[in-house]
Amino acid sequence: MLVAIESGAVGTGDPDRPGGVVDAVVRLQEGADAGVHGHGAGPVGRLLTAVAEPDDAAPQPEAEFRTALVAELARRYLRAVRAHAKGSGAPRVWQVLLSRWEAGRPDGGAGDPTRTALAGAHALVCFDLPPAVVSACTLLGRSPGPVEQAVVQAVTARIARLANEAAAIDTRSDDDASGLALLLSRSECWRQAEHLWTLRGRPSEAEKERAALDWRAALVARALLGSG
Repeated sequence: MLVAIESGAVGTGDPDRPGGVVDAVVRLQEGADAGVHGHGAGPVGRLLTAVAEPDDAAPQPEAEFRTALVAELARRYLRAVRAHAKGSGAPRVWQVLLSRWEAGRPDGGAGDPTRTALAGAHALVCFDLPPAVVSACTLLGRSPGPVEQAVVQAVTARIARLANEAAAIDTRSDDDASGLALLLSRSECWRQAEHLWTLRGRPSEAEKERAALDWRAALVARALLGSG
């Protein structure tokens, strides 16, 4: 609901505590699972909170970047939820996904959780992750390099694995899940992040690249959510 958005339920949390934005996703989970307008899509919230679980075995440079990266993913998602609730400004891919989820099923439940998990995983990796890398690197005062690439690959693999686990309960989605895993296993996300990094200081060119990412992700979301 828009009231929840304006009252701070969808906020960025404590700006000095990256986990605060993930907490904001958690606070919306019950409404998101039910398809309540303005609370997001349940399967996407669960993907984000699962990915946010810390990797205690990661070296400090990787752990620091991973925390900042996941927080930025959550911020971007929450901004999209807020914009969708207000009726303007949400990226195309999130408009498609959130509208379909809230529209629900004929039996009165929220949208298809399996398809939404697959579409959400693709949106997070192929639309949100490249600019999130740029934001996280800028925040930490570092350039994208081998450490950051390793984190991006690990986060991508985890999101793909979580989406596949969600799809495992629906045999109709096996082929789409396998195709998504293959798509996300490629290095396109990292190449896009590196390219966006080179466009810093050239906002019009960067915006065109982000718009292209959005269009492609929206097309995939429509295909996934419209099948089955």
